[in-house]
Amino acid sequence: MQKGTKSYSILKLKCPRCHKGDLFVNNRLFAFSKLLVMPKRCKHCNQDYYIEPGFYSAALWISYPIELLLIIPTIFSGLIMDNSHQVFQILFPALVVLLFALQVPIMRISRAILLNITVAYDKTLSQ
Repeated sequence: MQKGTKSYSILKLKCPRCHKGDLFVNNRLFAFSKLLVMPKRCKHCNQDYYIEPGFYSAALWISYPIELLLIIPTIFSGLIMDNSHQVFQILFPALVVLLFALQVPIMRISRAILLNITVAYDKTLSQ
């Protein structure tokens, strides 16, 4: 991942405009405290993270298809392999718990995707 790309900003949870400031107060991908708490502005370039009221409700439309792409194949594989493999009977519940744990980073990444769709990268700010 190279700085200056959308994927860098999204996966590193960095400001979409300068790629230096953090999007979240707790900037780890798997954060369980202050899960969706964001600063009002980027500390480096002063980009406003709260563009308009209710802006991040649109992030639900980004996270929903991502979750479906993960959950639907899991459910179908659980239905198909229900009685056929003993190992799968142990593995399937663990897989479901993992999918619930992935909800945390998916919510954060969907906010980063939404901001990257809205805000353009500015090369002059990253130097």
